[in-house]
Amino acid sequence: MTDRPTSLHLDVEGCFNVRDAGGWATAEGRWMRTGGLYRADDPIRITKAGRRAIEALHLEAVVDLRQTAQVDRSPGFADPAITYRVPIVDYIIDTDNPPRLEEPEDIEVLYQDMVQRGRPQLVRAVKAVASHIEDGPVLVHCAAGKDRTGILVAVIQAAIGVPLESIVAEYALSDKPTRARRQELVTNPWADDPPVARSPEFLWTAPAETMALFAGRAVETYGSLEAWPLGLGVPEDAVARLKAGLVTAVPEPDQP
Repeated sequence: MTDRPTSLHLDVEGCFNVRDAGGWATAEGRWMRTGGLYRADDPIRITKAGRRAIEALHLEAVVDLRQTAQVDRSPGFADPAITYRVPIVDYIIDTDNPPRLEEPEDIEVLYQDMVQRGRPQLVRAVKAVASHIEDGPVLVHCAAGKDRTGILVAVIQAAIGVPLESIVAEYALSDKPTRARRQELVTNPWADDPPVARSPEFLWTAPAETMALFAGRAVETYGSLEAWPLGLGVPEDAVARLKAGLVTAVPEPDQP
């Protein structure tokens, strides 16, 4: 079950990194079900066809991790009535004097800073997912769908027992879509786009090694992956709801 099918990427016109985050075996021999937790980049360039694809998911809730300036650029994925705005602190890159971003550990350093400064928001985001996941699908997203969203999905997967190698593999699925998103923003920029072409190109990658370092450090700090969310401050009842909504029996081989 660690060989998750790449077909769980969704065709949402105008977006680059929309996929089902499920389809992974858990450490207890069960399964993170599909059709429960979706993840995405933002809908800045989403088309009408793309919105129809999102509507077909029949989302129960959307957790939007973007900063206010990013939200102001475009509507969200769903009705504001079912959208939770939880702006996780992003690391703002000074494009005139950027930090070193050449190796996987350089991105991991950014993630540690984001969690240190944004722990309360990260916990709020996990709780928002937990409060709806038993009732229907939940979509989480930020701008590129790989940094803030990647951290949130990793914490949720850790909470429900997905092993380290699968958390790493899930994160790395954002690499190709993120590179494609950067290429689009560089090739066909909009007037209010961020200065993507001036930002370090390596920032627009999702190396497996980055998540291996990030989640591995959490194991060192808290003792285990399962202890990671609790150590951050996620309540036990939220973890229980995540497991109830996302963990199921392993499917038969002919099931997706």
